[in-house]
Amino acid sequence: MAGAGVRRPGYIMNHRRFAVALVLGAPFGGFWAAGCGDDEVFRDTDAGSFEAGAVPETGTPTQPDGGDGSAPSGCGSSTGAPQRLLLTINNLGKSELAAFNIATKSVDGRFAFSGGLGATSSLGTDPYVFEQDNDLIARMNAQRPWEPVSTWSVAGSDPIDGGAKAQPIGIVVPTCEKGFVLRFNRNKVAVIDTNEHGDASAAESYLDLASMVQPGDDDGLVDMTSAVYVAKEKRVYVLLGNYDRTTVGPPDYSLQCKSTRASIVAIDSTNGQLVSLGGTAPGGGIALEGYNPTVTAPLVYDAARERLLVFQGGCTDPGGAPFNIIKRGVEEIDLATRKVKTLIQLNDKGFPGTFVFMDGNRAALTFFFPNQAFFWNPSQSTLGAEIPGSIDSASHDGKGNLIGARKTKIDGGDGIEVLSVPFVADGGTIDAAAVQKLGENPFTDNTGYLGGAEVWPRP
Repeated sequence: MAGAGVRRPGYIMNHRRFAVALVLGAPFGGFWAAGCGDDEVFRDTDAGSFEAGAVPETGTPTQPDGGDGSAPSGCGSSTGAPQRLLLTINNLGKSELAAFNIATKSVDGRFAFSGGLGATSSLGTDPYVFEQDNDLIARMNAQRPWEPVSTWSVAGSDPIDGGAKAQPIGIVVPTCEKGFVLRFNRNKVAVIDTNEHGDASAAESYLDLASMVQPGDDDGLVDMTSAVYVAKEKRVYVLLGNYDRTTVGPPDYSLQCKSTRASIVAIDSTNGQLVSLGGTAPGGGIALEGYNPTVTAPLVYDAARERLLVFQGGCTDPGGAPFNIIKRGVEEIDLATRKVKTLIQLNDKGFPGTFVFMDGNRAALTFFFPNQAFFWNPSQSTLGAEIPGSIDSASHDGKGNLIGARKTKIDGGDGIEVLSVPFVADGGTIDAAAVQKLGENPFTDNTGYLGGAEVWPRP
C-alpha cells in the first residue's frame, strides 16, 4: 500500500481490507449531512443516523431517486451528469470518497465515513459505497455520487469465530428491485431490496453458498471476491476464491498453494437460486486454473467474446523456496463452451492491483511491490507498454484514456496524484510526458491508502 508501509506480495496485498480488519475495531455506522462551501462533504458520526433528504448548507436537497425529483425507485438516473472519478481512501478509523470531476479537474464533493476499510462499487445504474468496518452499504445519488440515498446493514446473523465483520465487497443489481451483495467473510450472499429507502435497512434474504466450500479449505469460507451480471442469460456470475487463509504466515505472508480451486458459480437472477454450470467444482461450478483471485481487480465480462476474465494473484509453491510464486496471471472462461485457459502468465510480476478492461484489445494491469503498471492487449500473451511512474488504482473513461490515481510525495509529504494516461497501440511505448496530472490531493486527509478508483457514470 503506497505511503502506508512496506508492501508485501501475495495474500496480504490481495486482501488488504481483510488483513487490516484483523487488527482494527469496528465503529458504529450512520450518516448525517453537512455543507462545506462548493465542495459538499457528507459525514457520519459514531452514533449518528442517516437522514434521507437532509439539506446541506449549500446545494439542493438530496433526492432519493438519483436526483431527478420523481418518485423513489431502485434505479437512479445519471443522464447529463459529468464524468467523475470516484476515489476512496482508507485510514485508521476513517475513510473518504472524493468525486473528482474529470473535465473541471476539481473535486465536486466528498463523503466521509467511519472505519478504515471501504470502497465503491458501480456496476449498474447507481454507485454504491461499502463501509466494510460497519457492514453497511450506501446507495449514492446517481447525479451527485457523494450524497447517500439509503443504507443497508448486511451483518446478518451468521457470524464466524472471532467476530470478524462480514465485509461487503461488491454488489450486482440485475433489476431496479434487487441487489446481490457479496460478503467476503461469510458464505451467504445478502439480497437487498433496492427500492427500500432507509437507514441500515435489513437484507431481504440470504443465499447460502456453504455447500461450495471445498475439501482441504480449512478456513471454511468460499471467499467470494467479485461478481458480474450477464443480462442475456439473466445470471449473476460469482467468483469464489476457495483459498485457505490459514496457510498465511512468515516469512513471505503469501497464501500457500493447496488442492482447492477458484471457481465460477451462477445465480439465476429471476428466482435468486443457484444454477449448475456443469463444471467439476462443487455445485457444478467452473474450476479455474490459477489461484487467489484478487479482491481489488473485478471479474470482467467481455460481451463481445462471451467470456469472463479473472486476474489471479497466485500462491507460494509449498515445495519451493519463499516468494516462489506460481499460478499468477489472467485466465479466460468461455461461457459457451465452459472451457478455461490462461491468457497470460505473470509469476514474475508483483502482486496484482487493478485490472482495467476497455475492450478485447485494450486493457491495463497494475502491480504492487514493486509498483508497476502496464497496458495489455488481452489477445496476446505478453504485456504491452509500461506506464511511467506506475498507477495504483485506475478505471477508464471510454475515450481511450486510463484514469486513476497514485500515491506519491508532494512537498515532502504523502500525497496523491490524479492521472490520465492515453492507451498506446500494441508494441508501442509511452513517454513520461504523456502521463497527464489532472489534480492532486483530492481528499481532506491524503495520508491513507487508496481503496479504489471508478469512473462514474460508467463509460
